[in-house]
Amino acid sequence: MKKLLLSKVNFYFFVFLTGCCLFFGSAQTSHAQSRLALLVGNAAYKNGPLRNPINDINAMSNALKKSGFEVMVLKNGNRAQIGRAIDEFGRKLTKKDVGLFYFSGHGLQVKGRNYLVPIGMKVQGEADVQYEAIDAGRVLAKMEDAGNRMNIVILDACRNNPFKRSFRSAQNGLAQMDAPTGSFIAFATAPGTVALDGKGSNSPYVSHMVKNMGKKNLTIEKFFKTVRIGVIKDTSRKQTPWESSSLVGDFYFSGKSAAAQTQSQPSTVQSNKPPQSQSAPTPAPRPAKPKKSKDDQILDMLLN
Repeated sequence: MKKLLLSKVNFYFFVFLTGCCLFFGSAQTSHAQSRLALLVGNAAYKNGPLRNPINDINAMSNALKKSGFEVMVLKNGNRAQIGRAIDEFGRKLTKKDVGLFYFSGHGLQVKGRNYLVPIGMKVQGEADVQYEAIDAGRVLAKMEDAGNRMNIVILDACRNNPFKRSFRSAQNGLAQMDAPTGSFIAFATAPGTVALDGKGSNSPYVSHMVKNMGKKNLTIEKFFKTVRIGVIKDTSRKQTPWESSSLVGDFYFSGKSAAAQTQSQPSTVQSNKPPQSQSAPTPAPRPAKPKKSKDDQILDMLLN
């Protein structure tokens, strides 16, 4: 009886410890990876000043820190300052698992390439953009060269092009970009369309990212789908966020809940019930006796 009681106590203690491990482990899931983010927000443009990028940077910084990111911030940076920040970001990223780059400000496309507009940019035509702006592809290249496991680029840079009059073939918004393997690119709005700066303290895009970043069990794909639904509703379908992904694994900003982890874990608790007896295998049928000849059959009849 004592042995039975002790075995039950040990069983429930094991279950309790397993539950504790799952609970506390899930609380640290989002922080198990080393994460680094570079946030650039430009608002003080002479041509087309914006109201919300600095607020957006502050909101994103707070949300990402809660999700386990080390955060680098640059506000109202010129071309040289943004270039140095990207280079430093690339160097630090070699020792990290996940990299995230976020830009809030003016962005434009020229001949199918996307450019982020720094503070103080002066251009007389399209040909000057490649020398005065920041090629978004440069950011992707730096992140890819770092060799880390996963990279995320978020471009909230599709506001109206303030230099549109100087361009012969001006197009709205940003061009489509294909994400390299292991990368995820998110745009505030669909290619060729314009994003809204917002009437509140943050852009509609950032408002919904910050709102959902602390929720568990959201893969990055589900996270941005939730953001997209919210932005579409808030802007009366004027803005539709868009993504390009080549990820090969799952990413969660805030990890998975204990319940979700328990469901995904294989059962390790063995049942106390004795194993069910298995029926004995059916014996193989005996080989049939060879048929007797007619002469043998007649002989048997006579003898019997």
